[in-house]
Amino acid sequence: MSGFRLVGVLHLPPLPGAANYEGRPVAEIASAAADDARILEAAGFTDVMIQDASDEPQPTLVGAATVAALAVVGAAVRAATTIGLGVVVGHNDGPSGVAIAHAVGASFVRVKVLTGVSIGPTGWMEGCSLEVAHTKRLLGSDVEIWADLHEATSLALSGDLAWAAAQALDFGGADAVIVTRDSGVADAVADIAALRASGAVGADVPVYIGGRVNGSNLATAVGGSDGAILGSVLKDGDGYDARIDPTTATSLGDDARGHLA
Repeated sequence: MSGFRLVGVLHLPPLPGAANYEGRPVAEIASAAADDARILEAAGFTDVMIQDASDEPQPTLVGAATVAALAVVGAAVRAATTIGLGVVVGHNDGPSGVAIAHAVGASFVRVKVLTGVSIGPTGWMEGCSLEVAHTKRLLGSDVEIWADLHEATSLALSGDLAWAAAQALDFGGADAVIVTRDSGVADAVADIAALRASGAVGADVPVYIGGRVNGSNLATAVGGSDGAILGSVLKDGDGYDARIDPTTATSLGDDARGHLA
């Protein structure tokens, strides 16, 4: 896709360890995730990312049961597809994400608060770049770290996006950064342009849009970023059992290729 990353997120149902876990066998969850990942690959997505998105209330750091379940799911998705695989864990469990990614052969981890401090529904969330770096060194892992700048589900104490980018890259060692704006993709693209123009993010650093991308604004995302992460827009419903809708996935994959032609 000419370097543009189109990432589809698998919002998994509640996993063991979650307060709202409903008892669904992990093997069944993994099988469904593998099937959905195949749909994304067939639709032309460059990457798939697994997320414990339905665990509620979502903890900042997850327990052993969640790590084990995500590893089983990740291994199934890895075996079923050849596209890039990413992991995002808990509200901000970067170290567990790295461990899971290394174990299953994933290529990247999304970390919502790699550096700095944010206020989220669980309270204070502090940057985990040191723990992420230690885990990578312990495992000898080269997994990429994609760091959110002011991610959408928490409130960063510093409103300076350029500062956040510099800290994530220079202090936190991020390989790529993610920009998301609740106000829409156009504003996210404007932020990306400003970061590039100011020199806060070099031309060699990928910048992805972390949400709010759909068919009506995909062209804007393609024109103003290095990739887009799509989640809820791909699902066939709102419940825990929602799956990837093949028609929607195919349409978005075709649109992305069309905008790049």
